[in-house]
Amino acid sequence: MIFHGKNKPTCSKGANFRIFVIAMLALLLGVSAGDHAAFAYPSNNVPLDNWAYEGLDKLAGFGLIRSDVHGMRPYTRLEVGRLVGEALDTEKKEKLELPSLIEYFLAKFKREYKEELAYYGHGKSEGTATLIIKPIDEAKATYVYSQGRPEVFLNTNKVLQYPTNPGSGIVGWQGTPLLPNNQGIVYGQGSNLSFQFASSFELWGLFSGYVEPLFLVRQNGSGGTASGGTPATVGSYGTSDVDLPVGYLKFSPSDSFEIEVGRDSMWFGQGYAGSLILTDNAPPLDMIKISNPVSIILPWYFSYLGPFKYALYWARLEGDRDYPHTQYGGARVDFKPTRNLEIGMSRTFQFGGEGSGSPGTFYNWLKCISGANLGGGANNPENFEAAFDFRYTMPCLWNAQLYGEWGGEDTGFKPRFRELFWQSTGYILGLYVPKITADGRTDLRLEYTDNVNEWWPGSVNYDMWYTHGTYTSGMTYNGFILGDPIGPDARQGYLRVTRYVRNDLKVGLDGSYTERGANMGRCISWELTMGADVTYDINSSLTAMIRGAWGNIQNFDLVAGDTQQDNLLMLQLKYSF
Repeated sequence: MIFHGKNKPTCSKGANFRIFVIAMLALLLGVSAGDHAAFAYPSNNVPLDNWAYEGLDKLAGFGLIRSDVHGMRPYTRLEVGRLVGEALDTEKKEKLELPSLIEYFLAKFKREYKEELAYYGHGKSEGTATLIIKPIDEAKATYVYSQGRPEVFLNTNKVLQYPTNPGSGIVGWQGTPLLPNNQGIVYGQGSNLSFQFASSFELWGLFSGYVEPLFLVRQNGSGGTASGGTPATVGSYGTSDVDLPVGYLKFSPSDSFEIEVGRDSMWFGQGYAGSLILTDNAPPLDMIKISNPVSIILPWYFSYLGPFKYALYWARLEGDRDYPHTQYGGARVDFKPTRNLEIGMSRTFQFGGEGSGSPGTFYNWLKCISGANLGGGANNPENFEAAFDFRYTMPCLWNAQLYGEWGGEDTGFKPRFRELFWQSTGYILGLYVPKITADGRTDLRLEYTDNVNEWWPGSVNYDMWYTHGTYTSGMTYNGFILGDPIGPDARQGYLRVTRYVRNDLKVGLDGSYTERGANMGRCISWELTMGADVTYDINSSLTAMIRGAWGNIQNFDLVAGDTQQDNLLMLQLKYSF
């Protein structure tokens, strides 16, 4: 993947075409990282809040998985089956004696991913059928009590929270206080009750589909705005909702290619509390996505890249924004050249939209993907973000993982040293220790995020993350930041510790400290949060979770002297069929 900015691309049209052909052939000729046949059966995605991701992190923490590509999610169910199959092979080959917690996770994977494991030779398949329908895969009931006003991110001609950079526009908000990365589901102040269930199907060994409707009742709606002075385009919610947050169809002819059409969430990058480019903080996108359902090994010299994943997507944003139905797209590649090092690159962009003068065409999407510019300015606008990231596993330190992201806002990684490393940058640096104790029951995560653009000598044209001079609604969808929920011009330190008191009982403690408006705000806002949660597997199908959180904000909404206290109580029951 080539990352250029708004400058003229450095490759000729012929060279670009040859690179494109070689890349497509390599992808089509790639084989599964699990050395399986190149033909797959359809496989739906694993929701980003599913327990499987934490379970796979634990297996990797004990050295059972080495080909995992962590920075691009969601995984497909087939990819989870491949990784668990690798863990089972490693356990058998190295004759390992695993602690009871890891055996518990393996047994749970065997129950819930039986068909996927059978595909990779672990267990007996129940056989294929022309049509398989699962009316209910999973059902989830959630009660939320929320107290506090949501924070907003506003830099418009009406409200300038960031007067130092008045040309960078954004209209966004937090949604539910203390509940980020929640697929844009908004709970009102007071009591809220929601119910969700998931249904899926497979057809002819090529097609699959998934839907997850939501039924939500709020004690109090938002009254048309998120908080006083917020434009009505942000946060108008009633006392009840019936919605379809997730719903898509897939065509999956091989391990190296699938196409997904519909509404779904994605996460690009290595961060846990947030990620620079793309998270599930905003509602799932209405999109077309092309990706590989499982990690593949590319042919020829490309095989040295190791397990490889890619994704390209094209989405359309909502109509209630400055340029209705702005087009939104992006791409990511992820590879693992050694068993301990993973490298990823992400790019995302806005273009088109009604009244923008920039056609929202497939040709313009291709130009943005390739790194070419559309012209810029008010008559042909574009808005880019890009980031590099890595994850390095340190076997000498209990398989601890050091990870990070480095990105540019609206620089597109122009080939000038100053703009890549100084101007409009943001970064995340984190450490995950999966087994502080030998039994793996206790883990630790530290993470620091900073997207504050400092005033370096001689630098000009600073851009705040998630903002733009023409697309003044910013990099948002329905008012939610598409990237890190901390928003623009902000820093955050995050800490989380979890302890498995028993195999089926987990306790988690976390806290964060956030500064907003740190360099360009009309003042600086400080926020301290603390949270605790307990998760209990009542039996093999039913899981209960309770979480409480508290937050205190000084200079709320970047208004000097305004103090806000937030409280959250969340109860959830989840049943897997």
